[in-house]
Amino acid sequence: MKRRSFLRLFGLGLATFSFFGILPRVVKGRPLVRPPGSRVEDFFNAICVRCSRCVQICPTGVIATANLGDGFKELGTPKIDPAKGSCERVQGRCEEQARCAEACPTGAILRVQRDNVKLGSTVINTGKCIAWQGGPCLTCYEVCPVIGAITLFDESRPLFNENVCVGCGRCVYACPAQPKALTLTSKGERRT
Repeated sequence: MKRRSFLRLFGLGLATFSFFGILPRVVKGRPLVRPPGSRVEDFFNAICVRCSRCVQICPTGVIATANLGDGFKELGTPKIDPAKGSCERVQGRCEEQARCAEACPTGAILRVQRDNVKLGSTVINTGKCIAWQGGPCLTCYEVCPVIGAITLFDESRPLFNENVCVGCGRCVYACPAQPKALTLTSKGERRT
């Protein structure tokens, strides 16, 4: 391919990305839910070497690698993906040791006490929730490891307390609604 043809094709691709609004989103990125003990975002992105050790060591598989859709600066960094599992730092296989922090060679992820873990919070879409639509489901309430993070309205519909929720993603992973009624966000996260 000649240089001129390549530049024309590149320009066309760039124009297409810009037209559909993809380029601004890729450049800016979006807030990601990070592993427990992650540094503040800009510092995290600067010192993370994208080695994927935390992804490989995670026993639940909840840590995934950010892709281009997550943002250019975030590309290759670890993120929490509740579609793959839940973070068990608060309760479960990582209660005693923070495996992701121990595997991190740069200090982008630090060991934090279980009581200080706050990855974000869960948001419910009542229009998709089986219980809020009158069905028999309290799966999120049953699997939640944090007392008070989910309460029940009329003893049959879940309400989420974003101040108490630690953002482990266990409820999102277990939610049987299709599409999922729950979304894990970085809102309220605690970063070091």
